[in-house]
Amino acid sequence: MRKNIISAIGCLFLLSTTSCVDLNQEPKSWITEEEYIELPTDVISVEKAASGLYKNLWGGNYEFCCRMLRLGASADQIASNPTKPLQYLIDMQPSVGLNKGDDWAIPWKNFFSIITASNKILNGTPIPSDPKEAEKFNAALGEVHFMRALAYFHLVRLFGDIPLVTTQEEGLNYPKRSSVADIYNKIILPDLTVAIASLPEVSRSKSSDTPSKWAAKTMLADVYLTMAGWPLKLGKEYYAKAAAEAKDIINRAGISLEPTYAGLWQEATKTTVKEHLFAVHNSTQDKTYSQYGTSFYPSSFWSVAQNKGGGWADYYAEPNYMASYPNGARKDFNYMTKWTVKINNVVKEVTWQESEHGFPCFSKYKGYDNGQAGFASAQSGGLTPIYRYADVLLFYAEASVQATGAVDALALDCLQRVQNRAGESPVTTSTDPAVFDKAVFNEYGWEFLIEGAKRWFQIVRREKVAEVKAKQWPASFFKANNHYLFPVPSSQINLTDWSNNIGY
Repeated sequence: MRKNIISAIGCLFLLSTTSCVDLNQEPKSWITEEEYIELPTDVISVEKAASGLYKNLWGGNYEFCCRMLRLGASADQIASNPTKPLQYLIDMQPSVGLNKGDDWAIPWKNFFSIITASNKILNGTPIPSDPKEAEKFNAALGEVHFMRALAYFHLVRLFGDIPLVTTQEEGLNYPKRSSVADIYNKIILPDLTVAIASLPEVSRSKSSDTPSKWAAKTMLADVYLTMAGWPLKLGKEYYAKAAAEAKDIINRAGISLEPTYAGLWQEATKTTVKEHLFAVHNSTQDKTYSQYGTSFYPSSFWSVAQNKGGGWADYYAEPNYMASYPNGARKDFNYMTKWTVKINNVVKEVTWQESEHGFPCFSKYKGYDNGQAGFASAQSGGLTPIYRYADVLLFYAEASVQATGAVDALALDCLQRVQNRAGESPVTTSTDPAVFDKAVFNEYGWEFLIEGAKRWFQIVRREKVAEVKAKQWPASFFKANNHYLFPVPSSQINLTDWSNNIGY
């Protein structure tokens, strides 16, 4: 009896991570199902409830916006400041005990808070009988289905088997961990089917801070790509499904790449750039900031204009990966290889090789520091990208070749569009499937440099971790335990009868 009580408490911790407040407050938090059911008297109330999910996704400067980037360090793009607790991720040695478990507990809590809130909205919203009003309600609920799918999609890739919860009652009844296949087939795919059918072609906000039909189809293409690879390995059929979704977006959405790569990452234009399909919009004014300021600058950095300096150097660029990165405007924008320092009152420029820790820096998000040169605060504006039209182009290029074993004209055009915008020379012209696939694989990493955990998810689903991380692979936790999963937070294991992922 006592164990059942403790287990229920554990599930309450997982699933009740928001507080009881009025939905009309800004920023939104959450309420009980019983309270919510009295509120959605009009579509505005439902839209406000959906908007609360985007605040939940942000979760805090050190939740979604930070944690996905940290977990992405297990791939090959990030180097560690010797004084920062990041090396264990780079070495692929995840541990339930290191970093107080925050790298696992925070995303678990973050995504389940979205799931809980989504369930309450979906179960507590009565649909009007009038068809026109019902369509408006369903469009708002399409955003909720999109967000629940997004949360489950991240969780299943990070942790494997997880609880499948769609109602408050299921959450209170001590749910078991459901299989990866069930999470995809019983929740993610159905949610995206509803979202695609319900969402408008132009998002409610007319910007990427709310999803459109095309954002939902982009996630569906990503889901099919992932199901085609590790761990389900469903192969050609699901690559074909991914290619079909991407092709439909290319043919019908009327979207194009932003003319310049640098144009994607400017505070002044972030709401007008159409390439961004879905993103967390960060704002210092609304206190939903990003972490793109001082975290990306070295401690030795000095601004002559502001007569001050100093960064936190949370993330450095991996030199070998930078060396492999093709020359062009995109590379010039993404990396900082020399900077001004002040030593013993002498101001001078140093190269990254001469710097304190001997690593280059990322400068991708420097347009988000509101003129503060990046080091003034860790709390910046900008946006945290999740899906862009460049995803769609490279999804088609990869999936079509994997499905058919041939490079068609559209696949070649998709890859070349991304390469031309990046300023690469020469672009890929080979239609040899193996050569082309390698070019697409590499291009995806270059294009989406330090955009969350995208590179990690890519090398996992393609089972390329051993190849990409050849130096770390022989001693890695993942090789030893034959999987690519992070540990379920120990707080959840201690309060349930679950077994953790193998090796933890």
